Amino acid sequence: MTDEKRRRVLDVIAKTGYQPNKAAKSLRTKKSNVIGVLVEDILAFSTSRIINGISEYMEKSDYHILLNDLRMLESLFNQYDQIIHQKDKINRALSFLIFGAEVDAVIYIGMFDRDISGVIADVGKPMVIAYSTSEDAHTSFVTYENENISASLAQQLIDAGHRRIAVITGLAHTAPAQKRLRGIHKAFDEAGLILDSRLVKNGDWELESGYSCMKALLAQENESLPTAVLAMNDLMAVGAMDAIREAGLRVPEDISVIGFDNREISAHIFPKLTTAEIDLKAIGFTAAQMAVEKLAGIGQYANNHNIVIPSKLILRDTVMSAKP
Repeated sequence: MTDEKRRRVLDVIAKTGYQPNKAAKSLRTKKSNVIGVLVEDILAFSTSRIINGISEYMEKSDYHILLNDLRMLESLFNQYDQIIHQKDKINRALSFLIFGAEVDAVIYIGMFDRDISGVIADVGKPMVIAYSTSEDAHTSFVTYENENISASLAQQLIDAGHRRIAVITGLAHTAPAQKRLRGIHKAFDEAGLILDSRLVKNGDWELESGYSCMKALLAQENESLPTAVLAMNDLMAVGAMDAIREAGLRVPEDISVIGFDNREISAHIFPKLTTAEIDLKAIGFTAAQMAVEKLAGIGQYANNHNIVIPSKLILRDTVMSAKP
């Protein structure tokens, strides 16, 4: 094109406000510049903040997102390991994104930290899993750290002089409960202590189980009563605090309490709950970066990577030094 023709074309563009037709461009490049985001359930507490992180990264890129909500929270409730029974539903939604909407890549957002190997089909396009894990070769994942932060939570209680520390677990067979328990044992081992099995109660991640487990702990003989309790999520910690108050005891003056997740409720109850924060926004941001870099073929996440985002201790008001 001559300089004169270029000048006239630019002049027409300026006068008409012309924008390139993205649909036509996608036909030429075989790219839609859309990344599918397939979520197990948008109502899960972690999902919205992960999506927020994805959106923040995408605002800086040439890509847009197409969201598909599988609405699996009600059907799975807290039986998250039963995800394999949702395989057909997941892959039908995945087929729509890949072959119907023709997205360039997919980010799959789990609503629980567990292994979903064998669930998601290989569709020949980049697949990044957020908040869950997978050993499938065609996937990469971004999740959060459980074990070391749980050791730090237990260490907070040990450093405050507590020795009779109770633990309210989540569902005992689930990966987060097992990882968090390993971290707690690690802190006890390093302090030369042994976790009393009588002070370990199995909850199910729900508030009511925290309440019932704490009731059982308080019903034990006086010499076995805990001076502190570490609940494996904030909901169970709140349930435990309800049981402690109902027994005429105070948090943290009589019993210290720690949770996990840093849910919104943890900063709004009284006293405010000491807990661990999962950096959900960073999980979403990193998953989006990984998907885009895989498409570009360059960048630190261009090849298959599995990333674990560090969790953070949030110190508030529910831990006090043990009474002598």
